[in-house]
Amino acid sequence: MASSAVLFPSFVWFLYLFCFLCSLPLAICKEAENDRHALLCFKSRLSGPAGVLASWSNKSFDVCEWHGITCSKPYPRRVIALDLESEGISGSISPCVANLTSITRLQLSNNNFSGGIPSEIGLLRRLRDLDLSRNNLEG
Repeated sequence: MASSAVLFPSFVWFLYLFCFLCSLPLAICKEAENDRHALLCFKSRLSGPAGVLASWSNKSFDVCEWHGITCSKPYPRRVIALDLESEGISGSISPCVANLTSITRLQLSNNNFSGGIPSEIGLLRRLRDLDLSRNNLEG
């Protein structure tokens, strides 16, 4: 009985540590998952030539492999640039783009975007390079 009394607190400590360490990737993955959802939401308002956004799919979990996406190098990999210049894309710019909280460059020039420019873009604190020129945007 004495040995089990000594092992039980050690087991509880090990279990606690194990659960804590296993939850860390989930918290980090949540940010990357938010980027994925933001991009899919952004895509939902767009149309364009076949293949341009074909890689943007629910089946593809690594957004860093998607066309026009650049991600940061250190883990967790976050979307830092969206480059879709001159891709023949039309539609409206979704406010969902504001959920890309690590983005520094948003390059959507020379397409057929129409409608208003979402005010939510102003919430992107890290955005340094914004090019929406040569579209049919208002505002």
